[in-house]
Amino acid sequence: MPHLREFSSIDKRYFTTNQASGGNGGTPFTYVRLDDGAIMTRLKAWKDDWRIRGVEMWMSDGKSHLVGKRSGSSSEFRLNTGEKLTKLNIQASGETSSGGNHRLGAIWLQTDNGRDWGIFSSWLEEDGRYCPDVGSGIVCGMFGAGGEDVDSLGFAILHPIKQARLVDVTYPNLDTEIVASVPETVVQQRITNESSVEQTYLVKGSRSVTITRQWGITTALEFSLQTTVSGGIPGVEGVKASSTWKVTAIASYGRSTTTTEQRTWEWPIKCPPNRLLYATGTMYADSIDTEYKANMQIDLQNGNSYKYSVEGIYDGMNARSGSVKIEDLGPALKQLTLGTSRFTQGDGTVQFLM
Repeated sequence: MPHLREFSSIDKRYFTTNQASGGNGGTPFTYVRLDDGAIMTRLKAWKDDWRIRGVEMWMSDGKSHLVGKRSGSSSEFRLNTGEKLTKLNIQASGETSSGGNHRLGAIWLQTDNGRDWGIFSSWLEEDGRYCPDVGSGIVCGMFGAGGEDVDSLGFAILHPIKQARLVDVTYPNLDTEIVASVPETVVQQRITNESSVEQTYLVKGSRSVTITRQWGITTALEFSLQTTVSGGIPGVEGVKASSTWKVTAIASYGRSTTTTEQRTWEWPIKCPPNRLLYATGTMYADSIDTEYKANMQIDLQNGNSYKYSVEGIYDGMNARSGSVKIEDLGPALKQLTLGTSRFTQGDGTVQFLM
């Protein structure tokens, strides 16, 4: 049977196992970064004769933890972004110390990229093998006991994940962000009212607009997951250059989306009787690059959830209606007929129609 030791510091609501493989000696330790969202990106181990002397684990935020000693021959493995474990063997040593205690004897792993890595001491025995449930394949740290050697070792592996969401999103510097001040013309239209009463005309303009929304992330757990955002986004609703950014109502978004849409803006224009007007309709394209703060909520398939704080940069583009400018070109002269020719006079020019 495997040589296992349970550690109550590992919460099985979130992790697949709280058992470490090896012996009962050494000083217990727990190095788990669940509350930071950091995950394992690199693993290095040192072996000497019948046992593993040291194991060092690096996390996605650059921090690391060493158990045991950097002594003997070494081997290391680096995970690529988003790469997950599919198989794992943490094996106790075949030999024991003078006190009759096993040590860590080997580590072997395989990933969803088809890669594998291992480090093996001498004199291993089959009954020392321990292959824990790899769950989601995401390692949030390690635990066990050590001293001069690695007495026992376990990996804190997350249960399978149902979904990951950014929630409680805020934008602390939004009131300092500047909106677009130069409008873009989307339509220009001449309006002629030759009647004796006021008429209402609809001026309509369209533009193809690329809308981007992206919440930048800083820890590797989010890189490994399809993350959605449940929150408001910065937007500008006013039609003036002096308008300000506001947070919209809460909705659900992809963490990074780019869509191209055909936007249409309409303005009703009242034209006095017998007048010629010229209407220019505009829109604003507001871009923003601002800090956000939020909680990353991880919902596991077993029904449990946990949160940790994140922050980053939100990049987005907001397209909004501008204003319509009306220029009065003067009276709208009715069409006249002169013999077989006709001319229309309305903007100060004469055009002969044959």
